[in-house]
Amino acid sequence: MPRPPSVVYTQRATHASPLRKMAEPLDIPSVRILPMSNRIEGFRDRSIEDVQQKLFLGRLRKTGKFHYTSTGLNAPPGAIILFQFSAHVIASAVFRFDERFEEPKDGLAGALHLEPESIQVFDPVDAETMRACWPQFTRFGHVKQHLNPGRYEAFRRKLRNVRP
Repeated sequence: MPRPPSVVYTQRATHASPLRKMAEPLDIPSVRILPMSNRIEGFRDRSIEDVQQKLFLGRLRKTGKFHYTSTGLNAPPGAIILFQFSAHVIASAVFRFDERFEEPKDGLAGALHLEPESIQVFDPVDAETMRACWPQFTRFGHVKQHLNPGRYEAFRRKLRNVRP
């Protein structure tokens, strides 16, 4: 049976049994690109592979918290976040909520809470591939972008070497 284009099927733990996983559809309310600058502290002089391994498959898989220094993300729970680094999309995750700190903590303004099980890395996706999935996409930049969630399945089909 064909899946609607705005529904993603994922493995999620149930509340009754966190160890038992079942496939369930996940309606995608929004797809956002979150740029990460390779010019700021913590990302300077790091390769895409290093960021994928140590940040996404390491710390974020354990904590589910992506800390930020200035601004968070205005997105609904269940939104897909595509993480941009060095002019490529390098990872994705399901957004839960944005925790903005009342006062900065160790130079951090807040944390995006993600579903740790949803975090995936893959071969870097360039702007040409993004345009093939989202024709209105023009280029990567330093601004958070909104993408049509109905085109997300086309994007997922183009991903290579997906690693959870």
